[in-house]
Amino acid sequence: MASPFAISVIVSTFERPQHLRRCLLSLAAQRDVTGEFEVIVADDGSRDETADTVAAFRKTAPFPLKFYTHPHDGFQLARCRNSGIRASVAPYILFTDGDCIFPPDHLRRHLDARRPGVARAGDCIRIDQTMSEQIDDEAIRTSTFLDWIDRCEHKSLRKTHIKSLGYQFLRHAHRPKLTGWNMAIWRDDLEHVNGFDEKFRGWGCEDDDLAARLRMSGVRIATALGYTHGYHLWHPPHSTTPQRWHEGPNVAYFRRPLVLARCLEGIRSRSLSQVSVRVTGPAPQESLVRELRHVLRESTQGVELELLLAADSQQFTTTKACRVLLASDNADVPRSVERAAHATLHVGEKPTCAEILHGLQDLLEGRSSEPSDGKRVAA
Repeated sequence: MASPFAISVIVSTFERPQHLRRCLLSLAAQRDVTGEFEVIVADDGSRDETADTVAAFRKTAPFPLKFYTHPHDGFQLARCRNSGIRASVAPYILFTDGDCIFPPDHLRRHLDARRPGVARAGDCIRIDQTMSEQIDDEAIRTSTFLDWIDRCEHKSLRKTHIKSLGYQFLRHAHRPKLTGWNMAIWRDDLEHVNGFDEKFRGWGCEDDDLAARLRMSGVRIATALGYTHGYHLWHPPHSTTPQRWHEGPNVAYFRRPLVLARCLEGIRSRSLSQVSVRVTGPAPQESLVRELRHVLRESTQGVELELLLAADSQQFTTTKACRVLLASDNADVPRSVERAAHATLHVGEKPTCAEILHGLQDLLEGRSSEPSDGKRVAA
């Protein structure tokens, strides 16, 4: 059944009701999109008046407004966004945060820029504390706050736009960078990678991880800065925000050596036995290969994960799947095979199926760090 809306806007929030109200006001002030969008507020378990703020706004909102929350248990932004995805119905989804406001043509421009197989990486100008406190309802309804922004801020964003175009031309592996306060993605592409990985808890990296998995699945990420940007209202940093990125609580998991394009804990939860696998090994280990194929979900197409039991004449057979080399410490593995592997799982001389499954789970959950040649699938 076709969706009645062209775009769903998912607004993530936690205990900033005054910011959220201004965000919703800026969405209510959008032009030339009447009847084309819905808004879903995805709350991280706020214990203040956030729910009441949304309920009050819903009474006069010029768009359908939904509210979803869960018991607060630490910073779970990935979980919030996945709940928004599940609640939304449009084929195209715009993500933002409840501390952002937008110009009145923001949604129209995002809709006009849609292209198949392309996710849009937007950005926001950061507004300082003094100006953030001055932006009231009237300034948002009339868009007069746009006149208050220093031209230097726009100049800085134009530089970012030019750099982003260069990254696109060079097909950079990690840029442009997806940032959750302003990014637009097709629903089908999100569902293909199973949305955000809910293993990310605390500040950071969930957007980088999603971008890497989208690229792995063939989605191109292009800048949105040529046609629109948002404005981020000031607030104190979250308690889990590090002073330096590499000190963040999620960095170790983000840098895990083995990353499936379709994550395990996403829009839907799935186990290792539901991952599409190909197992290859030498004749002397055929019984182990058969057991692994029986326990895992062996597939001849759409392979997500290939396991290769090391042998002199064996090679990986896939180029798009995550490739794991299973090798004992004294195995004589050709250098070409080692280079082709995304990760190496060291096993004993006579490995068991249980030992291999345990090792794979450790690799996928970041409890082991054994990349081949320092590589990882999602850098």
